[in-house]
Amino acid sequence: MSMTELKFTFPTEKLDALRFFIDKKQQTVEQELKDYLDKTYERIVPAQVREYVESRMEQETTQEQTTETQSTPASRERQPRTTRRQREQAAAEAPPSPEAQSEAEGHAEEETQGMTMSM
Repeated sequence: MSMTELKFTFPTEKLDALRFFIDKKQQTVEQELKDYLDKTYERIVPAQVREYVESRMEQETTQEQTTETQSTPASRERQPRTTRRQREQAAAEAPPSPEAQSEAEGHAEEETQGMTMSM
């Protein structure tokens, strides 16, 4: 949900007095203003329009959450630790797949870039 910052002028002396007494209620001027704007919004904006706006806000929130979930890398999930010996044993026990053979050949080619033989 996008937010808009409101700025306006207000007499400093009045603001100081307001802050002094609002602190006694353990509130903030910003929270009081937000509450007042929410009540004014509910009083002035027709119910059908509020319903429409809130449904749009929910859609945006859902889309943001979906985007965050998709962008989270799978590598963050904790994988059980394996030792080098365990990995080598697992590789030796499993028959090599065609993809693994291609990768092994590709690695061998990378290692011998400077040496080529042909007949």
